[in-house]
Amino acid sequence: MNRANSHDDLYSSARSMDSVVSRSLGGGNGPHMSGVGIFFQQESDGKVYVKTIVSGGSAERDGRVRVGDVMCGVDGRDVIGEPVSVLRSLLLGHEGSSVVLTFARAVEAGVDGADADSSLGNTVIAKFDVELLRGSPEYFARMDQSRRYESEMQDLRQQLKQTLGEEKEIAEEIERVKRVLQLERGASARREKEMEDIRSSHIREVAALTEACRRAEQVRREAIGRLAPVQSREQDMSEELARMKEKDRLRKEYVDELRKRHEDEASRLEAQLSKEQRARREEQAARMEVERELAKARQGLRKEMEYQRIITEQDKVYRERSEKMKHKLKDMLDAAEAQNSITRDIEEATANMQDDFASARAAAGTAAVQ
Repeated sequence: MNRANSHDDLYSSARSMDSVVSRSLGGGNGPHMSGVGIFFQQESDGKVYVKTIVSGGSAERDGRVRVGDVMCGVDGRDVIGEPVSVLRSLLLGHEGSSVVLTFARAVEAGVDGADADSSLGNTVIAKFDVELLRGSPEYFARMDQSRRYESEMQDLRQQLKQTLGEEKEIAEEIERVKRVLQLERGASARREKEMEDIRSSHIREVAALTEACRRAEQVRREAIGRLAPVQSREQDMSEELARMKEKDRLRKEYVDELRKRHEDEASRLEAQLSKEQRARREEQAARMEVERELAKARQGLRKEMEYQRIITEQDKVYRERSEKMKHKLKDMLDAAEAQNSITRDIEEATANMQDDFASARAAAGTAAVQ
């Protein structure tokens, strides 16, 4: 039979259905044997063509095979004229294995991508190879679902990694706050010591000036008492009295200067205390921000745990991995609770520092009044 007659035989519109036998070569044979998702039909002259393409099968997913294509070869073996039983044994195989099928199709002359064997008018019979994966539609559906689950698990791993990074940043921020509080505690102790030294020095200076004033007053009174019997020394005593008044004025100016310095120092200390209180408020705001971020992290962790539970119910294959992630998330929540405890300790230390500053300020005010 020449190639033109073959073309007419392959694509004749008047096939006799009584002379053909339908065979299903796309189904499986047992739990591990599958075809490529194509139903073939063999004609009386031995040619086998594609009758139906199974929805969701390998051939439909590939998209190159069409109804009416003629089977020519399997894995390089020429099967034209072979019985259906031979084709079936060649096509069937384990799920996931591949097979290369050769088909013939009538195409318009000049179309690229196929090997032309014969021509008729403006059409040619072209052969082409298609590599298909054996498997049922259910197998490919499971494979797609498995890929989706793998993608979702990858997203979960990425989210968990991000959450762990955020937890680490929060822990580092808490450590930084603790170090700042320790430095502030040391600075506060030094300032309290300086205030105590200033207060002691001021008390000593005031006592010395008070004693000097008392002595000056005593000398002045003695001079006045001796003024009557010592008229001859009146001029000298007047000059001495003037000098003593000048000294007294200088002493008073010195006392006023010391008082002013003390008031300025008290104002400076109050300004420092106000600044430290503002810093504490800012630190408290930072701690509140840390707690909000921690609450967000906990909420995210709870969402992760709920999402993991849903995935576990949908696919038992990932149950063991989901359990491991739940344990990790629980450990993270315990770490977050420990961080909350540390934050409460920091707040208590801050409150104690504020009480110490208030006591120091009250003591400074009492010394200024004295």
